[in-house]
Order: sequence, then C-alpha cells, then structure tokens
Amino acid sequence: MPALSLLVLGACSPADDRAAIEDAAYGLDEAEQAMTEVEIPDFTGIPDWRQADPEDLLLIETRQGMITVELSDEFAPDHAARMRQAVRDGFFDGRDFYRVIDGFVAQGGRGEEADSVELPQYPVLAGEFYRPSAGIVFTPMIDDDLYAPVVGHVNGFPAAQTADGRETWLIHCPGTVAMARGNDPDTGDVEFYIVIGQGPRHLDRIMSVFGRVIDGMDHVQALNRGDPMVNSGVIADPDMRDPILSMHIAADLPEVQRPAYEIMRTDGAAFHAAKAARRNRTAEFFFERPPAVIEACHMPARARRVN
Repeated sequence: MPALSLLVLGACSPADDRAAIEDAAYGLDEAEQAMTEVEIPDFTGIPDWRQADPEDLLLIETRQGMITVELSDEFAPDHAARMRQAVRDGFFDGRDFYRVIDGFVAQGGRGEEADSVELPQYPVLAGEFYRPSAGIVFTPMIDDDLYAPVVGHVNGFPAAQTADGRETWLIHCPGTVAMARGNDPDTGDVEFYIVIGQGPRHLDRIMSVFGRVIDGMDHVQALNRGDPMVNSGVIADPDMRDPILSMHIAADLPEVQRPAYEIMRTDGAAFHAAKAARRNRTAEFFFERPPAVIEACHMPARARRVN
C-alpha cells in the first residue's frame, strides 16, 4: 500500500442559565461564560445529548488502552461497512500501527512492502469524499474558514459545505479517522489512519472520512512514532510498532461488556452555548482579548461514557 498521499442539560435557553450549562458541559471558568451572539436559535424539543448506536462504535484495543471510534454511515456508508466487515473477520487483530508521523497521522492496516498482502476479499472502494446536503442537519459556525466556504458540524462530526450548500463533507481534525489510498481516488481497502496532529485540512474532500475518535485519544497520542524523513514514517523495526491487540464492534459484545456513550448534539442549545463561550474569552487571564473566533476543529462534540 502506498504511503498516505494523502449544554443546556434540559430545554432551557435563558442567558442566566448559560454559565451553569457550560460549566457542566466543558468545565470552563465562570468568567468565560459571556454569551455575545446576537441571535439565539429556537432549540425547543432538541435534546442536548444523543446515545451512540453500538453498531457504530469501533473499539480498538492497544497496549495503552481502548480507542473508541464512532463510524459515520451518513457520509461514508461503504467505508464504514468495510471496517465492520474486516473487524468481524478478525483481520486487524494482531496487526499494528506501522506508520505514525508526529503531528500528522497514525496509520494501520495491512501494511506495505514485505508486510503487504493481496486481499481479494476486500476489493477497493469508490471514494466517498462528499455527499449531497439534502437530508442532513448541518449546524454552521459563524467564523470564516481557510479551507471551505462554510464549516460547522453534522451529528457531532466537524464538517464543511460548498457556498451554495449543495454538498457537505467531513473535515480533517484531530481524531478524524479515514481510509488511506494510493494516487487513484478509488483505491481504499482496509488501510486506515487517525489524525494525531493539527488538522491536515489539505486532505479534506479527497479522502474518505468514515469516523472520529470519541474516547481514548490519549492512547492514540501515546503510539510510538516513526521518522517522517525515513520511508514516509514507516517504523522499520516491527518490535517498535504498537500492535492492534483486537478490534470489535460494540454491538457484537455481550451487553454487560459493551461500552455505552452519549454524544453532545451539535444542533442543540448546550453546544451553541459552548461555542459562544469558546468564542468570547472574557476571563481575567486574557489581559489581551483574543479575537472572537474559533475553528470547527477546536469545537469537538463532547462524548461521555455512561452506564
């Protein structure tokens, strides 16, 4: 395989409730709770959290701990289905993260060169780089973006849209999970990568993003690095690579062993309040007030594990 060329905790919305909401959701200092956006949407009937479907939870067990990925059938149904298929086949068990580039991505799968094997059971997939916007709930940011006309979130995933709003795609932020490929756009199979550095947004709309890490990002960051100047970051010594001990789909585990997560809805009041607090830094610490702007990658939808 070629190198990757790659919270309102209820339904209330009054301004005087926002500090308690935001503190509960993100643990920010009370002084940061200035809500300065002029227009507050009507969030009536929109809950602040949604329960993650166990069929969409990909569990990657490493020596550091468990990494939990939420899959997105909404944007990459074929790639999400391929990952479920390969996981259920046991394909990834015992393989490793063999290319890990600091500030960029951690890549795993079938490997390359001597490690690479032909996989007729996993034929290459057509790229799923963007989709029509019809039928999705896109919540835009009010901030300008360098890489897209409009950025925002869809169902917890950071996303972008064309200026006319007709097409939407998932963007590369820390924790984004996508399929690697060769130069041909339609060559993804079972090679995946996780973004571990500043979002490589130049890969937006040309790679098939099928998920994001919702728990265990600290374990991803703990993976052993390769040298980006030597063989594109491939770790030559297999003993220095971090193995994938196992991968499971949460739905396949007995219910008593199955982790459950709730994801903050990005179209609800709690997330709206969190964005406003991040955008307007009013704490005394900021003796020089930063610009009232945030990037979509800096506003991940919070996930919490529940019983």
